[in-house]
Amino acid sequence: MTEAEINRLIDEVFGGYVSEAELRDPRNGFIPTAGARALLGHLALAVQERFPFALVVGPAGVGKTLTCRYYAMEHEAPWVRAQPAYSPVAFLEDLAVELRITRHKVFRVLLTMIRDAMLLRPRAVFVDEAQLMDRPTLETAKYLADETGSTFVLITTDEYAPQIRRYRDIESRIGTVAQIGPVSAAELVDIYGGSGYTRAALEEVHRLTGGILRDVVRLIKQMDTLVELNQIPKGAITPAHVRRLASRLNLAGGAA
Repeated sequence: MTEAEINRLIDEVFGGYVSEAELRDPRNGFIPTAGARALLGHLALAVQERFPFALVVGPAGVGKTLTCRYYAMEHEAPWVRAQPAYSPVAFLEDLAVELRITRHKVFRVLLTMIRDAMLLRPRAVFVDEAQLMDRPTLETAKYLADETGSTFVLITTDEYAPQIRRYRDIESRIGTVAQIGPVSAAELVDIYGGSGYTRAALEEVHRLTGGILRDVVRLIKQMDTLVELNQIPKGAITPAHVRRLASRLNLAGGAA
């Protein structure tokens, strides 16, 4: 087999499965970009191999949380969001809520109850804003991962990833790192190709947003509102119109 053929097989096996129906009609705001599908592949691999930790990194707004939430909903995986000074107690209390376990005031008792529940069903556990976990909280997650065969998926931005990876015992347990970035202009045009907007208008959306998915969705929504309220054909929206709409938004990832 050629190198290209083997690479294609790798992408098919580990690229993240999304049904054709979902490609045509994404749910809950999830948009199955190439980056999102690759991230789903990383998550599937991490759970299959029972890696203690998986790290999901990328700039703000590129779809990390949306994609992870899609996976969590499909697999009924616990989801917690770290808060400033996120302590082991707060972490366990949030996990107990997700696992439908009665919270106990004694830390060791609650830890044992959560461990026993996760032993019965190893799973992925998602921690958004993971950079807010202090060292003892990461140690608590490490203990639960080691004891139960579950995978803790730590979601953060590029700038904070080194904070999590600075501990050798945590770093050594990160089985996969999923890096998700902005969508390309070609992919953006492909995603919205059937929307009715011209290629030129969509390319201007990409230029103004830098492919940051959150900004893309916000700008497209403004375009949709304009045409729906005024019954304007989408094909009539020009790059100049897109720029005028964009001037009302804070598009952090795009052109000035």
